[in-house]
Amino acid sequence: MNPEAYSTTQHQSIAGILLIYLSSLYKLFRMFWALGAYLLLSSPSKTTLIYTGLGLLVLLVLTLIYSYLYYRRFIFYIDYEREEFILEKGVFSTENTAIPFDKIQQVYFKRSILQRLIKVYSLVIDTAGSNQKEVEIKAISGEDANRLSKILLKAKSEKTETEQFGKESTIEGESQEAWTHKVGVFTLLKIGISTNYLRGLSFIFVFVMTIYNRINTYFEDRMEDVEVYVSQFSGVLQSIGFLAMLFVLLLLLSISITIIEVFIKYYGLKIQQNKNKMEVEMGLKTNTKVSLQPRRLQLMRIKTNPVQGRLNLYEAQISLSSSENELQKNKIKIPGLGKGIVKRIKYFLYPESSESSFRTIFKPDKLLLFRKISLAMLPVLVFLSLWYFTDFIKLQFWAVLVLAGLYIIAAVSLQILAFKARKLIVTEEFLQKKKGFWNKTEETLELFKIQSISVKQPIWYRRRNLVNIVFHTAGGDLRFYAVAKEVLPYINYVLYKAEVTSKNWM
Repeated sequence: MNPEAYSTTQHQSIAGILLIYLSSLYKLFRMFWALGAYLLLSSPSKTTLIYTGLGLLVLLVLTLIYSYLYYRRFIFYIDYEREEFILEKGVFSTENTAIPFDKIQQVYFKRSILQRLIKVYSLVIDTAGSNQKEVEIKAISGEDANRLSKILLKAKSEKTETEQFGKESTIEGESQEAWTHKVGVFTLLKIGISTNYLRGLSFIFVFVMTIYNRINTYFEDRMEDVEVYVSQFSGVLQSIGFLAMLFVLLLLLSISITIIEVFIKYYGLKIQQNKNKMEVEMGLKTNTKVSLQPRRLQLMRIKTNPVQGRLNLYEAQISLSSSENELQKNKIKIPGLGKGIVKRIKYFLYPESSESSFRTIFKPDKLLLFRKISLAMLPVLVFLSLWYFTDFIKLQFWAVLVLAGLYIIAAVSLQILAFKARKLIVTEEFLQKKKGFWNKTEETLELFKIQSISVKQPIWYRRRNLVNIVFHTAGGDLRFYAVAKEVLPYINYVLYKAEVTSKNWM
């Protein structure tokens, strides 16, 4: 590390003035747009328009002056003697933030469309796990962003993880590329289509009910005359055809919206593994570049469904160490991964994984299945109550019976299959939870990163000697319900592994 780098006060890129100015104008627009709309609709006098224009011009000039002053007062530097990153900002009041190297948890980049146009980056220093909030430099050149990021991460590594990375590793050495994976446009298209089935099923249910009501209304008071069925058959076909066409159009619209969402979030998704870190870059509207390191990984989820499985599509959800209020923000979703890429990511994030000397599997008690089925029956009870006691649902008895029967069969079958898929696996170094019949999820965490364990026993569990377990980490919780008390010795083993480790957990 060059001890002189960024040791003197630094300013943002000069383009930052434009970014600050436009951001300030956008805030003003959000505050006063209603006043502007009122003036446009109220046909103001010429004098009013002149004064309004002059006021607007003064406001634009004052905003420009404020933007320049904010740019000049926004400074940052590195204090190598105190081992801190310092940031000062503010026009009317000064805010001074000092971040010790050992409190830095992550340094990553963000780019909005405007930032890409003026060729600057947002550099974000995340201090999750401490009382500090994240620090963001919103206008910094790409060269400075990469250099400052490497220096801060290097300082963090040298201070807290010398035994893991070694003092001889250099910033240049970290840039040696091991492999790169890019998610193309066709893969994003497959993701958008294969993750839309729930909306499609909901549309199917709604339209089947609509078709039935249309047909039932159409043939009302004509059940005794067979000739009426024949004479009106073409009309029924037209009605069904219209509804089917409407259904297809809405389903295509729903799929299109999902595809657009996927492209906005994940366009340009690229994964690049270097010597000591893995970089993930994605996003069309806001391009984000995050550096992942094994030490910060807390919990990893791999998700797929039968449709995506056939297309060799998996989604990795990586939960990083975070403060209690920032858990959702520190979950990184990486979709569109093949099996081979998932294995590479696992191997990098869990470099010390090996075949364990033991592997114990726990399954929930059938009492959990009974509770899940009972909850699943609530909608059909509400449906039957509305049909029997009110006129809200106008269906014949046989139709109600068929619909309720189909729902009960489907709900019970799904709950049984989902129950069989639930597993808690304890190995020598890892804890793993598997769940899901359709949306299959595999959650993995290292034992030494568990911060605490909650074991609870509701009163209705006592006769069957069952407990609920929650494993707490800095990246979220892993829960497993209605497991037999035979799991408790293994819980003691997990606590033992967390206590005796000398590894850094974040």
